[in-house]
Amino acid sequence: MKNRITNCCAAAILLAATFHAAAEIISGPITNPANGHDYYLLAANTWTASEAEAENLGGTLAVIRNAAEQEWVFSKFGSYGGMNHNLWIGLHRQWPGGPFAWVTDDRVDYVNWSDGEPNNHGGVENCVHIISSDKPYTTAIPGKWNDLPDVGTLADGSVPFGVVEVPGKSNPESLTKPERALVGTWYARGKADRPCRIAATENILFAINENMVTSRATYTTDGHLLLSNWRVYGEITGDKIFWSDGYWWSRMPVKYETAGQPEAADK
Repeated sequence: MKNRITNCCAAAILLAATFHAAAEIISGPITNPANGHDYYLLAANTWTASEAEAENLGGTLAVIRNAAEQEWVFSKFGSYGGMNHNLWIGLHRQWPGGPFAWVTDDRVDYVNWSDGEPNNHGGVENCVHIISSDKPYTTAIPGKWNDLPDVGTLADGSVPFGVVEVPGKSNPESLTKPERALVGTWYARGKADRPCRIAATENILFAINENMVTSRATYTTDGHLLLSNWRVYGEITGDKIFWSDGYWWSRMPVKYETAGQPEAADK
């Protein structure tokens, strides 16, 4: 959406410095009786920090599957505490300029875009929020959706609040056999001194890189692996995962040809 993003790099750096590493919980859990899921409201922060906190709570940013869930989320959190809030949800581009997907890999069967959205203004609007009731910009419709950059600064200087959804635990879906097969030690660019891991709970995959940074991992129906926090996706080919940022992981360390081409396997 035009004319609502703070484009000054210095201002963006200053704004980012004011955020906590983790988004704080303002309210919750509040149970939606229609689906049995628990919801939390997080303090204003980046989309990435909000999603990371959501995963710490055992869920993700909210997935809106139909008009009833949209109405419930907006009515509960859009004006929580007597203040109007823009609300981050779990819809984001799988990679910059790419298609939108839910962080859970649910099918995108329902959308509620504001007129003219999403427009990916500036080529950096990869995250989605529900528009606040006080409409800080003239073309917005309260409760409709808009795409924003991760930092999410609106024209009035506000930043969206995260809505977390934690599914009920009565019937959690177990990991599939292909998902379980990914669990174990991998090696960044096949180097033995750069081990990485894919770990799992009963129903959630996690990727842990060589620097011990963790991201929720989602195995898609077309056989790709999406890393929500890192915003990359991987193509699984045999015993390798080729990531969209140019890196790759191997199941086994790769022997490098050191005579004349010490990094031949990196190319």
